[in-house]
Amino acid sequence: MRELEFLHYRPGSSLWHRHDPRLKLGEMILWSILALSAAPEVMAVTAGVLVLLHAVAGTRIRRMRKALLFWVLMAAAIIISSGLGDAASPLVIVGLPLPFGKAGILAGAIRSARLLTVLLAGQLLASTTDPADLAGSLRRLTAVLPSSWSGTLATAVSLTLAFIPRLLDEGATVRDAAFSRGLGERKSILRRSVSLGLPLAEATLRGADTVSEALLSRCYVDNPTPPDLKITKNDLYCCLLGILPPLAVLSLLKYLRLDILV
Repeated sequence: MRELEFLHYRPGSSLWHRHDPRLKLGEMILWSILALSAAPEVMAVTAGVLVLLHAVAGTRIRRMRKALLFWVLMAAAIIISSGLGDAASPLVIVGLPLPFGKAGILAGAIRSARLLTVLLAGQLLASTTDPADLAGSLRRLTAVLPSSWSGTLATAVSLTLAFIPRLLDEGATVRDAAFSRGLGERKSILRRSVSLGLPLAEATLRGADTVSEALLSRCYVDNPTPPDLKITKNDLYCCLLGILPPLAVLSLLKYLRLDILV
């Protein structure tokens, strides 16, 4: 399988790899909430914490450059479309008015930053957590739900994370095969999409059938023995390192705003 980094678990021995998966899952949910709904200052601190934790986990940016390029282009598209939608305050550069609004560009930049922050949180969880441990954590966290629901949810999430690298690998193989036959050089976007999309869809469905047959042949049931998970002092320290800075900034901003109102 090709070397992939984005949304792909990579075994390691870093402090964050050894962090309890239940806490990592809760932290990712909290980071996502803060990134999507909190003030820009809190979101910026959250993004800074995630970058630091990625460094601790040993994430290699070089292997994610293609995925990062795609999301950076998506962020740029969000900024441009938001700027074009705001005609009230046109941006002026060297005396030349541009069809972009200042407020729209700023709002688009904040939305793009929120999106990239959520992606950083998801990447940190996926790259440092074994899908089997994540499935066990989901089963324990959803123990209040009916066993069939919690088991199905945990299995679906863990299989999805485990299947993403295989799907990307199939896509790269189909692309290389198409280009070697001259099919990928077609100018028509529709014909190129068909020539690449149909083999990829077929390979994906065939891989899903293989996984399903493997589970059935092993008499898989939705109630496996959960992994032995224990929260240690290091887990608590990591949890505090991850959530205290953004929560502290959030509390400080609320205090300052209340003080101004008073």
